[in-house]
Amino acid sequence: MRYRYRMNTSFELKQNAGRPWVILDFVRLSSQGRVNPRLNAVFSARSAQYTSCVLEEVVLRLDCRQELLGEGRILGKPVYYTGGVDLIFEVVTSQRMLRYVTDGLTPTSSTLQLDAQLSGMVEVTVDRSAPEKPSFQRLVGDPGPGESKRLPLASASSPLQIDRGQWYEKVLAPTRNEQYRYLEIALPTNDRQLGEEWKNALTHLTSAERAYAIGDDAAVFLHLRGALEALPGTLQAFLGGVSDENKRGRLDALLTKAGGFLHSGRHPADKGEEQGTFPVDHLDAAFAVDLMRVLLSHLSLILTAERHRKT
Repeated sequence: MRYRYRMNTSFELKQNAGRPWVILDFVRLSSQGRVNPRLNAVFSARSAQYTSCVLEEVVLRLDCRQELLGEGRILGKPVYYTGGVDLIFEVVTSQRMLRYVTDGLTPTSSTLQLDAQLSGMVEVTVDRSAPEKPSFQRLVGDPGPGESKRLPLASASSPLQIDRGQWYEKVLAPTRNEQYRYLEIALPTNDRQLGEEWKNALTHLTSAERAYAIGDDAAVFLHLRGALEALPGTLQAFLGGVSDENKRGRLDALLTKAGGFLHSGRHPADKGEEQGTFPVDHLDAAFAVDLMRVLLSHLSLILTAERHRKT
């Protein structure tokens, strides 16, 4: 059964504006791999009339919202064919890119769009019985009847529109890892004002990450507490850019609780002695680093969005 994709997209592999030697019809998209996810894009291939072809070094490129989702080649050895052969392209991607695609969906979106393009080499063999015209008029550079030629071919970029439910069932669900949840944090680097304001806080975060890597777990809590204190002004003044009063109050309470947790974990004070009420271990340090990454990332995104609204 074919999957219910919104478009039966065809890709014509041809040399510049010449004859399309190979046509690939998109069939379905699935996935495998939980730590290193790969997309399996299946196409049904057929060659031009009076020819047989073999694809060599053909690459499928998938993009989403101007970001590269991944590139991949055909699984298995090249096979000569004239039509009806299914080809599977294995496209290596990442959990972060799969999340990026999903993040782009709005509550009203029923489909998502990937942009696909093919390029590579094709060996074309023309039948000896191929007529010169009118149905198979030979163009300059084409192989003649009974001849073979290796040609560089490419397709135009075309959209693949995929049902949102099938994106989850056929792509996300097979790559879901029950042991891990992958977390990557984005900071709005295009906001120069925010970047200057947060420079010291991010420096403390970097110090905490280094301390975690070398096993100095107590120092992790010290540097993360410093990251909170390095935010510009008091917490109330810092959150002044959030227009909704209820949201601002909840964020203030959240930051206060996070600061209390970091302060309570035992860490070296400025004069060298320990302070805090409970000893910290490596798991505590990992949790604290991830907590601060989330707080800094999403607070920065909230503040940037508020500034954009005002301007």
